[in-house]
Amino acid sequence: MKKLRISLPLLAAAATYGAAVRADEAPIGVFDSGLGGLTVLERLLDVDQVNNATGLYGPDGVPDLARESFVYLGDQANMPYGDYAAEGKSDYLRELILKDAKFLLSTNYYTRVEEQEPSGVKQRVKIIVIACNTATAWGLDDVRRYLASIGSDIKVVGVIEAGVRAALDQISATPDSPPFAIGVMATPGTIASGAYARTIRTELKVRGVTSNIPILNQGCAGLADAVEAGLPSADTIASSNLVALVTQHRASGSTVPIKAVILGCTHYPFVLGALNRTVAELRAQGAPLAADFRFVDPAFYTAAECHRLLRDAGRLSTAKKQASAMAFLSVANPNLPQECLTPDGQLTRKFKYGRTIGSDAVTTIPVPFTRERFGEATFANIRRLLPRTALLLERNGKQ
Repeated sequence: MKKLRISLPLLAAAATYGAAVRADEAPIGVFDSGLGGLTVLERLLDVDQVNNATGLYGPDGVPDLARESFVYLGDQANMPYGDYAAEGKSDYLRELILKDAKFLLSTNYYTRVEEQEPSGVKQRVKIIVIACNTATAWGLDDVRRYLASIGSDIKVVGVIEAGVRAALDQISATPDSPPFAIGVMATPGTIASGAYARTIRTELKVRGVTSNIPILNQGCAGLADAVEAGLPSADTIASSNLVALVTQHRASGSTVPIKAVILGCTHYPFVLGALNRTVAELRAQGAPLAADFRFVDPAFYTAAECHRLLRDAGRLSTAKKQASAMAFLSVANPNLPQECLTPDGQLTRKFKYGRTIGSDAVTTIPVPFTRERFGEATFANIRRLLPRTALLLERNGKQ
């Protein structure tokens, strides 16, 4: 089995390339368990909270990160991340998350699965955005500790803190707030981590909210998979999970209104239409939803936090160029034994969730995300839902 060499030291071929790039011109790194994190990339491409000419807060019609470049990694071969904890493999999940971060910090990549040595050269990133709720919940602290251990000042942004702050801002959570409930729809792994509940409780305490706020956690088994695969059943799964969340609240005996539900997975904004239709149906049935009920997508607030950190560190790009991106998706290593692979070349579930930490075996390989490799249907879906991201990927694919 061939080994994947993604090392932090510069390759000889990359040394000259890297030396010519100023620190603030390094790309922004983004990773997710699959394609769902492209919703965060879309927000990174269109966030507009600052006047780029004056530096003062206030939109100016120009995206705040319009001059930045990006490197995106979707660990599609190893998804769904949310199932690892349920399978008793949370330690292996943490290892996967750390490998994702190290890939963004590396300078080399495989251009093709068949390569024996990496021939592609890319830049190291200057900030890491974990565009995955499960990865944030289980691996954010590990990535930060790793960066500290190598003496790096690179910042890491996770979607959970941004999503919680945004939700509580939008519902104006203060010590004088009338009683309310808040919901979280996420993968079973994210819910099992308790990260959202802990973060909500911590943020409520910071804001001086001492009343008992019900937190409704709904693990949406299979929803991320259905969205990733573009299955029509995704809408049905989303709807049934929202109904289950409201039913859970009713069963508790609480009558306080649900003011917000955080979409705690980057795949879930793709089914927002179905969720909004379900809200209308639940209202007609007298469900305890506040008049100003809303869904909160953490992606926008994650993008705003990324911009703020780069701005405060003086690391925003000053280049007069269009945004650019390199995107990678992981695939199963085709050299694995046949019993480890499905007929279409994916990891079998038994093998995927049976792996153990610390192995040198290379079971998946990140390769460039191209239309030829991953299909026109995938790109068509991205064009429909994420227009800025689609244009960026297509433009860079022609270069």
